[in-house]
Amino acid sequence: MTNQEIAQLFKNVAAAYSIKDGKKFYFQIIAYQKASETIASTTFELKDLYKEGKLDVLAGIGATIRSRLEELFRTGSVAHFNLVFKGIPESVFVLIKIPSIGPKKAYKLAKELSLNNPQTAIEGLIIKAKNHEIAKIPTFGEKSEQDILRVLLEYKQGKGKTTRMILSYASEIAEKILAYLGQSSAVKKAVPLGSLRRMMPTVGDIDIAVATDKPNKVIEHFVAYPYKDRVIEKGPSTASILTSGGKQIDLMTQSVAGFGALLQHFTGSKDHNVRLREYALKQNLSLSERGIKNLNKNEALKRYDTEEKFYNALGMEWIPPEMREDKGEIKLAISHKLPKLRFTYSLKLRDSAKP
Repeated sequence: MTNQEIAQLFKNVAAAYSIKDGKKFYFQIIAYQKASETIASTTFELKDLYKEGKLDVLAGIGATIRSRLEELFRTGSVAHFNLVFKGIPESVFVLIKIPSIGPKKAYKLAKELSLNNPQTAIEGLIIKAKNHEIAKIPTFGEKSEQDILRVLLEYKQGKGKTTRMILSYASEIAEKILAYLGQSSAVKKAVPLGSLRRMMPTVGDIDIAVATDKPNKVIEHFVAYPYKDRVIEKGPSTASILTSGGKQIDLMTQSVAGFGALLQHFTGSKDHNVRLREYALKQNLSLSERGIKNLNKNEALKRYDTEEKFYNALGMEWIPPEMREDKGEIKLAISHKLPKLRFTYSLKLRDSAKP
């Protein structure tokens, strides 16, 4: 199996646990989701690591999941996974690939509409939607049916958040959006977020944060992007568009005074942020995308306009996005011993935002 196939398998395992009992299997869900993300973004082929006896080099994957990988490569299947999947139609794992259709919704649709064949599940659901059978299911309704039909048709056309992009392609799309945003005087700074900002080999979403004191003007400018197919969502501080090339772009705004905290929070990685928050709690500090709050003092939340000030407030030096993978970078930042990054394209992308 390829890395992407294994990543999808692990995502399916997490989905199955969620369907059966999200609370009971909370830690298993998190573990398999994390493993899926790690495998999807690694540059090593897992089957090669297995042959070399080096699966333990994968960060964030514990002994139990590593044993599942070994069984998978050794036998072609995992007995435990068969038990986890028992009672769940295979079509569910096809439907969860559709944006906005989560595990429980997919399971309910599959069961209520008898969508048992994974090969025909999507086409079958499209037909059911056109025949207004989804709206008849309790808790769904006409609007939900219309939304499902739209994302199904977009998925078939390869639009939206359906597949990961290689870094260079995602960067090219982001740079065009950043250049367009820079044309608005209301945009003080625009920066890509998530795996794109961390310069991972593949990128799932293109998310952009904008520092502004005029969010309405920024949103209006963004949704007027000339190369969009349609506006997916538009709110007072966030918006999403689908480009003419079929890629979904999400934008969020934050005041200039609080931009640093938001940028840090949504850049990730998830593992880095969890470790950072664990460290902060030991200092009686609570972190969020809005700022830092001292839990021992009756003080207002402190906001930070830059990431540098945010990290400095925690007693550490600023950590470049490329290092934020929970691989010891926080400990090094506390002791001010972080290695220096060479000037790369990643820095060019990150610094292309309007100052």
